[in-house]
Amino acid sequence: MFAHFALLLTLVLAPFQDRETVRQSEAQFARGVELQQKGDFNGARQAYEAALKLIPRRLDALSNLGVIYARLGQYDEAIKNYSAALAIDPAEHGIRLNLGIAYFQKQQIEDARKELAQVAAAQPTNWQARHILGTCLFQLDKMADAIRELEAVYSAQPDNIAAAYILGTAYLQNEQIDQGRSLIDKVFKYLPEAEGHLILGTLNAAIRNHAAAVDELKLAAKLDPKLPTVHTQLGVSYLITGNRDLAIREFRLEVENNPRDFTANLRLGWLLREDGLPDEAEPLLKRALELRPNDAAALFQNAQLLQSRGQTAESVKLLERAVEVNKDFRQAYVLLARLYLKQKRTADADRLRAIIDRLNEEEQKRQPTAEAEKQKFQEPPKAIKRPDLPTTKPPRLF
Repeated sequence: MFAHFALLLTLVLAPFQDRETVRQSEAQFARGVELQQKGDFNGARQAYEAALKLIPRRLDALSNLGVIYARLGQYDEAIKNYSAALAIDPAEHGIRLNLGIAYFQKQQIEDARKELAQVAAAQPTNWQARHILGTCLFQLDKMADAIRELEAVYSAQPDNIAAAYILGTAYLQNEQIDQGRSLIDKVFKYLPEAEGHLILGTLNAAIRNHAAAVDELKLAAKLDPKLPTVHTQLGVSYLITGNRDLAIREFRLEVENNPRDFTANLRLGWLLREDGLPDEAEPLLKRALELRPNDAAALFQNAQLLQSRGQTAESVKLLERAVEVNKDFRQAYVLLARLYLKQKRTADADRLRAIIDRLNEEEQKRQPTAEAEKQKFQEPPKAIKRPDLPTTKPPRLF
């Protein structure tokens, strides 16, 4: 394919490029392909860069160079080259898929989602794109959208255990307990032991048996202390069961293992800010906002930090974004109204008071339902245990 493209490129450029320059660029590109096939990625990188130095707008060389940088773990450079290739031909969906994967590997999840959504829209049966897109949506806490993508993937690829695992977890997070449990039961035999305890912890948390969730998550963390999200989920369950100090410890461990875990950064920054440690909280809250620029909770926490430092105008900007994202965010409206008054923006504050009154009334109407839920879960549901399965040692899913 690339040889055919290179020939066409040569014919197109011949009137404008010195033919010797084109010949040399072709030779360097061919050398890059040969070295790439042999696994000499540094050599291939040098050859592709030489080809591009001669003809800077070679889509094939830019694309291949992006692949090389991704293989070398240099995702910023991979992203730069994929983006340059797409600037030449935005319809190259294979390159856009690679760009989305590079963003995903860098944990720039929102950027990955945007690119992969374009691929999925153009190629609805590109199951790799839709699988990673579903995973991005899951990480962005867009569970209904994640489930839609992952259901399509799992329906087309019923042997895709990784997709089934994430889909089952998404069902649990979306409180579709029966569907989640049914699917998780099917994939348990493929799960290494640590992942098995992690998913059981998630399942018990979903049915609000947080004591059982803590037990399972502690086992998972003991078996694999670096298992992604295990310390985050354990920290959340500790918070719910009133173990604040233990929650802080777990969130610290997750941030240490995975600095770009959104929930760990947000929760830890939140708790440290409440503990009067703004300097420690600041980088965590900033990172959470960087990871999810449109997350209302991240906007609110950063706004509170700025407000505590007297940065009223900056805090107002974040709060305005927070209530735009979540129009029912009562706490954000309350703080924003207070800051409007501080800025002598009386009309704006009065406008927000009407919204706050409406939200307070709606909250009061929901109180009986909330009390019924509280009564319902005074006695936690029976803990969910791992089903009896043959002992296996399968490879890790991811």
